Amino acid sequence: MQPHELNQVIESADSAINREDFDALMDFYAEDATLVVRPGLNVTGKQQIRAAFVAISEYFNHSLVVKQGDMSVIEGGTSALVLAQTLLSGKQSSGEAFAMERHATYVFKRDTEGVWRCVVDNSYGTELIRPESAPVLYLVCGKIGAGKSTLAHRLAANAKTILVSEDDWLSQIYADEINNLSDYVRCTGRFRKALAGHIAALLQAGLSVVLDFPANTPTSRQWAKALFEKADVAHELHYLDAPDETCKARLHERNAASSHPFMVSDNEFDEITHYFVPPSPDEGFNVIRHT
Repeated sequence: MQPHELNQVIESADSAINREDFDALMDFYAEDATLVVRPGLNVTGKQQIRAAFVAISEYFNHSLVVKQGDMSVIEGGTSALVLAQTLLSGKQSSGEAFAMERHATYVFKRDTEGVWRCVVDNSYGTELIRPESAPVLYLVCGKIGAGKSTLAHRLAANAKTILVSEDDWLSQIYADEINNLSDYVRCTGRFRKALAGHIAALLQAGLSVVLDFPANTPTSRQWAKALFEKADVAHELHYLDAPDETCKARLHERNAASSHPFMVSDNEFDEITHYFVPPSPDEGFNVIRHT
């Protein structure tokens, strides 16, 4: 099946954004087009849209890269609705690298010359109808020492958000039972089975939950997916993509400081990392990647 011509139109627009050619980018918009800058802030008209893209570029330190993944086009008359997997990467104002996936909705209209022009640019898609106070299940994925717990504590600083730390619980419940990887798998399996209903209940009660659990395999992620699907809430899967050398250096510091309930040797790191599987798009998660 041949791609719709709008695929190429949007790809060209992304290219203009990435090289910061905002004059060329304006050719893709109708005169009265609307851009969703962020939830709660829309701008209308080419002049305001261009100014918004300049500000966005500066916010991301001129590092923003936009591209599309899967895309579906629904055409009716002279209009078309585009549903797209929009992939964003770059550096935040803090200097921290990031990568995230959005499920965008774009509306195009064919003008009198037969050219498709964007009339609504909404990279946030249906996320706009999620109330700010709506509960979210936050998941973390990354190798030992990647910074999962540090990020989890930062996420849990939000209002009405509860942190559940697997290591803290396991160290209390199974203090003398976890001596190797097999022990960990056995104990965490019991713990997750016992806690699943409680986590779902917290989410259904309107509280956000940060799971400081390693969502490091498809199986562990499917367990978490069942939680937010049962509670019918939004989720974010934060993937900390750090190289082994960085993780081991942090692990050595952690061991030396005795700041973690469990000591992990380099050999154990290698053994556990052997089972690590990064999240893939076909698993159906909203992934936010940190590098």
